[in-house]
Amino acid sequence: MENVTLHGIKFSAFPTCEVPARELGTIIKNYRARDYARYEQYEYENRFQASKSDGPQVKFRGLGINLGQNIFHGLHRVSAPDWHTQDMLQTVYRGLFKHMMDWIPGILKKHKRLPAFDDVVKGLPPYRGFLVRKEADTEVAQWQEKEMRNLGRGMLGVLAVALRQPQSSQVIPFKHARGCVRELVDFSMMAPD
Repeated sequence: MENVTLHGIKFSAFPTCEVPARELGTIIKNYRARDYARYEQYEYENRFQASKSDGPQVKFRGLGINLGQNIFHGLHRVSAPDWHTQDMLQTVYRGLFKHMMDWIPGILKKHKRLPAFDDVVKGLPPYRGFLVRKEADTEVAQWQEKEMRNLGRGMLGVLAVALRQPQSSQVIPFKHARGCVRELVDFSMMAPD
C-alpha cells in the first residue's frame, strides 16, 4: 500500500515500470520505466482537451497511475521508480527459497532419498532461534516468513545428511545439489535484511 500513496499508482500497478496489471506475475517483457516528469508534461499539454475519451485521465488509468500530485511532484531530478527495491523476504525467501523447495523434492524422489530427508527434518532438536516443525519441509503447502528463515538455517545440513553415501551415478548430481543450496544459503545469511 505504501507504493500506492508514495508513487501515485493504483493498487494493481507495478511501481517501477508500466507493465499492465494483467501481465503481472508473467514473464516480464521490456516495459518503459515510469517517468513522472513525462507524465506531468503530458498532463500539462493535454489538460484542456475537450474530449474525455482520449485525455490524460484515460491514458493514465491504462498505465495504472492515479492522476494528481504525488510526493515526487516537481522534483524533476528524482526518479521515483529507482527508489523501489524489493526486500530480502520478497527476493530470497519467497522467490529463491520457494523455487529451491520446488526442485529439491524432485531430486530426492528421483534418487529415493525423500524419506531420509523428511526423517532428518523431523528429528532436528529445538534450539534458540530455530523453530522445530511437526511436518517435513516437503509437506508444507504454503511457507511463511519465519518458516523460510528457519528453512535456510538448517537446509544445507539436512540435505547433506539425506544425500550421504551416494552410489557412483549419484555423486555428481548430489554434489551439484549441495553446492547450489550452499550458495543460496550463504547468500541469504550474508545479505542484509
